[in-house]
Amino acid sequence: MPVSQERMQSALGEIMQNSPIQEAKYAQIITTQEQRDEAAMPERLMIYPRQLVTFPNHPFYIRDDEDMSKLKESIMNSGIRTPIEVIRTGEKNERGEDTFYIVAGHRRTHVARQIFPEDHRLEVRIHNMTMDEAIVAMTESNLLTRENILPCERGNALRMEIEARERISGRPENGTVAKNVKTRDLIGETYNMTGRNVQRYIRLSYLIPELQNLIDDNKIGMVTGVELSYLTAKEQHDVWDEMELTAFEHYPNKAQAVAMRKLSKAGTLDMDAVVDIMEVDKPNQIEHVRYVPRKEDLLEQIPAYLKPEEWKAKDFTDFIGKAIAFYASSLQEQHAQEIADRMQEANRNRKPWERSI
Repeated sequence: MPVSQERMQSALGEIMQNSPIQEAKYAQIITTQEQRDEAAMPERLMIYPRQLVTFPNHPFYIRDDEDMSKLKESIMNSGIRTPIEVIRTGEKNERGEDTFYIVAGHRRTHVARQIFPEDHRLEVRIHNMTMDEAIVAMTESNLLTRENILPCERGNALRMEIEARERISGRPENGTVAKNVKTRDLIGETYNMTGRNVQRYIRLSYLIPELQNLIDDNKIGMVTGVELSYLTAKEQHDVWDEMELTAFEHYPNKAQAVAMRKLSKAGTLDMDAVVDIMEVDKPNQIEHVRYVPRKEDLLEQIPAYLKPEEWKAKDFTDFIGKAIAFYASSLQEQHAQEIADRMQEANRNRKPWERSI
């Protein structure tokens, strides 16, 4: 004879003695899978924009650019069609209302605050997540859906995600980096990137904010930024101060950044060294003289294995320009390296108490 649900509940209640842990197990026994699935679904709620809080250390900028204008026009015409994804902060605002961290929907919230009246409510979907799970969801939703992501935005987001994933799964034991490398590769697969490329972007997150802005403004190349990221915060501020003192007439290039990184590793990169390296003229800062030799003379210099006869109909102007630029860049890199070597040698010849600390 089947046992009724009431009798089962009574019998189990006596055995479990109102234990919270046992009650949870009991709930799994007496509820259907459909009921459990429904209970696990995110709660939907209508709230005011003032109850929404920017996600802590949100790595993506909110820019009033062309994309934001298009989003604003879309919302004005059709409203916000998908709920804002949030988690509870556990805190209340000055009006005593519950507040929520935005997991996905920062740009939509920004527009809503601009165009809707204060008493306009937005639909949100409240997720039951840990903060680390929310970080992963926040970074994924942005990296997979945003079109124009700046290098340091991507780097900061990838670093947040990889650190959150490591906390969720547990950090590598005995100081090994195997799990870290594996995590980079897995994240790279998600975003169609190699693990090595993921690491390059993550290095940008170690730059001070001032240098990150120069990367995102295309004043400094990404490869140069990666090299500068290995400098200490003080050394990076010295680089920034030197650029600021010269009214940003000079920005470091890869060769200069490599030279500074080498001195930093040796512990000898002080402000004087930064100035000396930054004062090395780069190819684009040198006055150029236009000279195009005769094609007949150039053809005589082309080795036989490059088949000179095939070059007769080609325009050498672009080729010559690239060759000169490459040679000038090599000379500049060599000069910067010579400065770094001389400074290291000078530091070794100092008395112990005179050396840079």
